[in-house]
Amino acid sequence: MRSLFVLVSLLSISSFISKAQTISASIPEKVDKNEKYIFYLHGGIVQDQGANAVSPYYGAYEYYHILDTLSNHGFNIISEVRPKDTKEEQYARKVSEQIDTLLNYEVPSDNITVVGASLGAYITIEIAAIRKSDKLRYAILGLCSEYALDYFSKYKNHLCGDFLSIYEKTDQKGSCMDILIQHPCKSGIKEIRLNMGTGHGFLYKPYPEWVHPLIDWINE
Repeated sequence: MRSLFVLVSLLSISSFISKAQTISASIPEKVDKNEKYIFYLHGGIVQDQGANAVSPYYGAYEYYHILDTLSNHGFNIISEVRPKDTKEEQYARKVSEQIDTLLNYEVPSDNITVVGASLGAYITIEIAAIRKSDKLRYAILGLCSEYALDYFSKYKNHLCGDFLSIYEKTDQKGSCMDILIQHPCKSGIKEIRLNMGTGHGFLYKPYPEWVHPLIDWINE
């Protein structure tokens, strides 16, 4: 009986490991056009403090835990800690060039998702404005303050892609629908309001409340 238990446990672990994909700071050495790729763009606190960033209000930003969680759902993750002096528009062009590389490997556009959290979501919108593709997918988490809505209003009729917005009810950064209004080059718009009571801290950890809807949306 014990041997059977050990065998079942090993098979479960093996299945879990085989499901996990790569995590890399840039395009992986081997690109499989049949797999799905996520660019994860972290929040501003990681850009300021590094991978082990800690907020006095929201606690630790679990950057590597977030990457592991997304990878373990079967995605290839491309993410790096941005330098402190990163210029958002320049970095958006860098990611856009990396997307071109995946497309050159014949990865379908709808197998590529850019997931941005807070400042990373700001960069995500910049990428969408550069790409002008209705096939690419963009998930924006905790972005739309009054300032962001005003700043990105210049793009609202020019943003192409399939969009998912996730925000938390008690966060000062709320709905993004004002800049995600319907337009012919948008293939989809979905928004989810969470009610966790964590404010902006909802994106500091891979909470299932936002991870599971994100995964389901990517896999649709």
